[in-house]
Amino acid sequence: ATSEGSLGSPGEFMLLSKDLTLAEKIDFLDQIRQQPPNTSQHRLVEITSLAKTTISRLLKQENELREEWAQCERRQGTSQKRKREGKDPDVTEALNEWFAIVTGRGVRVSGPMLKCKAEELAKKLVHDDFKATNSWLSQWKSRHDIKFKKAHGEKESADDAGAEKWKSTKLTEILEKFQANDIYNADETGLYYRATPDGSLSYNHVALSGSKKAMDHVTVLCCSNMSGADKRKLLVIGKSAKPRCFKGLKMDSLPVVFRANRNAWMTSELFKEWLKDWDRELQCQLRKVLLLLDNCAAHPRLDCLKNIQLEFLPPRATALVQPMDMGIIKNLKIFYRARLVNYVFEAIEENLLTSLSTATEFSGKVSILHAVTFVADSWRKISSETIQNCFSHSGFRHLVLQMDVDMPIESEKNDENLDCYDKNEDYNASIVARIAAKHMTASEDQESDDDDPNELVQVTTQDARKCIETLCRYFMQEEN
Repeated sequence: ATSEGSLGSPGEFMLLSKDLTLAEKIDFLDQIRQQPPNTSQHRLVEITSLAKTTISRLLKQENELREEWAQCERRQGTSQKRKREGKDPDVTEALNEWFAIVTGRGVRVSGPMLKCKAEELAKKLVHDDFKATNSWLSQWKSRHDIKFKKAHGEKESADDAGAEKWKSTKLTEILEKFQANDIYNADETGLYYRATPDGSLSYNHVALSGSKKAMDHVTVLCCSNMSGADKRKLLVIGKSAKPRCFKGLKMDSLPVVFRANRNAWMTSELFKEWLKDWDRELQCQLRKVLLLLDNCAAHPRLDCLKNIQLEFLPPRATALVQPMDMGIIKNLKIFYRARLVNYVFEAIEENLLTSLSTATEFSGKVSILHAVTFVADSWRKISSETIQNCFSHSGFRHLVLQMDVDMPIESEKNDENLDCYDKNEDYNASIVARIAAKHMTASEDQESDDDDPNELVQVTTQDARKCIETLCRYFMQEEN
């Protein structure tokens, strides 16, 4: 220990007092090289638990150590402490490189995302028979010491007795008078539209970044009927009535109903306007519906409505009987966060970010127009089956919906496995191409050079997506 300098902490002394094997030295070097180029010595000490002098010595001897390690591998005399290679080592290594890059930028990653990305990389590496199973993913995470970490959870409390009483009296009366298509529930929620998810898969030796959460928010009003056949157009409330990103667009052509006030909150005036517009629409359709609402100051009791009957839920039991709180809003936010993460993925993979940019910094540039587009897409993804099951779990067991099906919603304990990543997303981007090309054989590279120069270049999903975004803006501009 005296040869390394000061003794330091007890844990540091334990590392200094034993001889590291060649495999352990290589592992420590790999950990160091996975960090950003400007990582401080103090941070490297925290990650590796080695002394500064030991780290400096390893870096100075890196070339000799890696050459010695290569010779050992050729002689098949590697240390047993070295981790075994898994199935399809090229895919494993490529996925690890990709994971290090995106998590280094602060992107939150879940299990389904990793499986989809692994299969995509396998295609690039011409491993057509590769399948990213749950078992393979579990072994990959264990091999690279990757754990799922979550900042915090949420708890709710409600009046169980009040909820049961309301279900046995008022709810029974409602179900006798109205059909499933005519029973609606509406509720608003705050959405931090620039905030990336709190939880993420991460290397176990790397602490999850504690960057400040983006607090830019909008309020979103969700409304759907019991059958899930009619999901009303979302009402989104922002702070600015005319955001700069809306310039040249027709407000009626937005995928949501957009309103604004100083705090981006729901007010009784905005809610009255929304209700009256819907009531006029129902009068033209000759329909009468029941709308279930929670008791709050922004939900006034209106007597002027002709085709909407308002029913207010019991105050202290709303969380137990309101379908929107049973998973519909949660699903909306899950899909939205997945869409936001995919948007950041695309930016990273297209090299739109500098090497020092993080996912949080880039998501902070998301505009209100991006937000309303993403939330509208997320609302469309919620299936009618999910809505039916949420109503059912709230006690709304209508004759048409007599079913005992579990909700297609993951519990908080399984947030790691939220299936919020579209498997059809095909990111033919530069980062994947570089990682895959790094593992291609020389013969495959030669074959690619022999392609017909007159052959048309295939249009990538990235290019197609950009064209679609341009067309969407054109339609909103032309009020279509």
